[in-house]
Amino acid sequence: MDDRDVTERVRRVEELLDGAVDGHAVELAEALLDLYGEVLARIMATVSAADPPGGGEGLAERIAADELVAHLLLLHDLHPLDASTRIERALPGLRGRLAGASAELVAVEGDLARLRLRPRRGGCGSSAAPSSVVEEAVLRAAPEIERVEIDVVESPSPPVVIPVESLLRAPARDRPGAPA
Repeated sequence: MDDRDVTERVRRVEELLDGAVDGHAVELAEALLDLYGEVLARIMATVSAADPPGGGEGLAERIAADELVAHLLLLHDLHPLDASTRIERALPGLRGRLAGASAELVAVEGDLARLRLRPRRGGCGSSAAPSSVVEEAVLRAAPEIERVEIDVVESPSPPVVIPVESLLRAPARDRPGAPA
């Protein structure tokens, strides 16, 4: 089953639940959600216990790397990575889409993610495109985030450096043998 099939099935389930005449269909769906949530909790507990302590990407993280599985784990509050970690891991993958800008996670506070965006120097000054790319990446990595605030910080221009040697050199016309 590919992602398109999954999306279509989810849409169909939602449609059936919305059109349910009585509450039994909704009650059945909730009971199934609770049941597979418990199964997922047991699987993740077993997998996490088997992962070696103290480092690296364990099996729990590799399982959660699948987008569909990640959504189910998030639904049941079972994802092995917190929102901050997932967002931090998503940002480096944006480099090519940010037109030279850089994004940095400042904080996650409840359902709010705060980020800092530094546009590349010498750009046109428009940060709308990079901001929307960053927001989309944050919401994809951490669907539980409801608000994304992006502080656009202009980088100061680099200082102009004049080599000391050029200040100490005599003008060409004052050098011996130079034409007058």
